[in-house]
Amino acid sequence: MTKTVILILSFATFSVTTFSQDLTLKCGEKEIECENGNKDHFDMVMYCPYEETDTTKLPQIVLDNAKQYLTARVGQNFFHVLNYYECQIVNFKKFAKIKKQKGWVSEKSDKRVKYAIQYYFIIQDSLRYYLTIVFDKDGKIISKDQLPSVSKNKQFDKILNVCDAKAIAEQDKVFTGELQNISLEYLGSANTFVWRIEKPAVKEGKKRQRVRRFLLVNANSGKVIKRETEIWTIACELQAF
Repeated sequence: MTKTVILILSFATFSVTTFSQDLTLKCGEKEIECENGNKDHFDMVMYCPYEETDTTKLPQIVLDNAKQYLTARVGQNFFHVLNYYECQIVNFKKFAKIKKQKGWVSEKSDKRVKYAIQYYFIIQDSLRYYLTIVFDKDGKIISKDQLPSVSKNKQFDKILNVCDAKAIAEQDKVFTGELQNISLEYLGSANTFVWRIEKPAVKEGKKRQRVRRFLLVNANSGKVIKRETEIWTIACELQAF
């Protein structure tokens, strides 16, 4: 699968990098670049007029539905591995006030969004996987699944470590080259976590185009599930300052 990405170096690009986190882990003597998993987990809430709060301010039905969903999805054992991170309440009636604090919020954002709760679990060392559960005003979950279903994959939490995933990726004969970046992601079509591994980009076509290449490696079995490419085009540049 090939996806085309127009990279515009502007405030939007800055926002994405601000809310992500780059890390390094060691495999032997070599440091490799990593990213926390599911970095777009907050996208559904990002442009809504939200305020940070604590769980005591959320309706009990939201808390109950979150726990019920998670325990049914991943089981009691993995539920206890999840760490609470933070939560938000969205209030479109306070849009103007919140806009002054968070200039990126938009009136065109999803009006269904009312509450959100974030969790994370530790993958390895300081590497994390984040998820955000989003609710409407009635406490109904409206966000997509971001974790495997234990009823269909009882081994989903037996995750290969970063160095093992690196070794598998660097043996690939189709997308050759050393690992450039790695993150743990959820692949809904396979109901499993995968290591999304970036290989060296290649030049193609226009002057400002690069083809970025990714392997999706099943995080349980180590099998290469698919290969993806993204054509990145730099549309404009800002001067460094």
